[in-house]
Amino acid sequence: MSNATHLRELSRTFGFWCTTGDPAVVDAAASLGPDFICIDTQHGVDLGHLDASVFTVMASYGVAGLVRVDSVDLTPIGRALDLGAAGVIVPLVETADDAATAVHATRHAPRGGRSYGMQTRRLGPFDEEPFVMIQVETAGAVKDIQAIAAVDGVDGLYIGPADLGLGLGGVPAPDVNEVFEDSHPNAGILGDAFKAVVAAATANGIAPGLHCGDGASAARAFGEGFTFSAVASDLGLVGAGLREHLAIARK
Repeated sequence: MSNATHLRELSRTFGFWCTTGDPAVVDAAASLGPDFICIDTQHGVDLGHLDASVFTVMASYGVAGLVRVDSVDLTPIGRALDLGAAGVIVPLVETADDAATAVHATRHAPRGGRSYGMQTRRLGPFDEEPFVMIQVETAGAVKDIQAIAAVDGVDGLYIGPADLGLGLGGVPAPDVNEVFEDSHPNAGILGDAFKAVVAAATANGIAPGLHCGDGASAARAFGEGFTFSAVASDLGLVGAGLREHLAIARK
């Protein structure tokens, strides 16, 4: 079953980030046993072109399938869940009201606004609540972090370090190690934001998450109190692997 129950256990949760949404890539990744695979429909594959079979594949391996949607709106969130996703990662959240809107979009009436469709793919119990991870990537979200974390139905807070770096000082932070090692231009501000997210999530019994580009960064994040992270991405692995092998071949 592609449910997200284990994602709520607050133990260290390791995932894979997939921007292509390619079923063969998802199959290969799921076979290696990550806790979740997130399909990125904000900066990757268009949700309308996403092959629903990827969630069946993930379910067959016991991997929770998530989708990063492109907004808090009902339509993309409902569509992602209709395709079979066990939950969503929601970007562009600024306030507790935004977070509540996202949760509302994942629940059927009378608890929410999600429409019921006969084509809805049930890869888990119908009454299981979808996993809702709120992305923290703006100054507004950091300012309202305590209230966001306390919204009923929010299962975690996931820092997008590149956009958060832009929002808190105009310099992206795609490499979180720069923040941990105090080598980023705004490491102090970002470091404080990281700690605030961990504290707010922990106080409310939800998962503090940090987006990382590699396993070493994720391990460092887990040591800093985070419990949820993607440890690799499809395009990241292609780029790193090809770069390495080209360098070897050209010697």
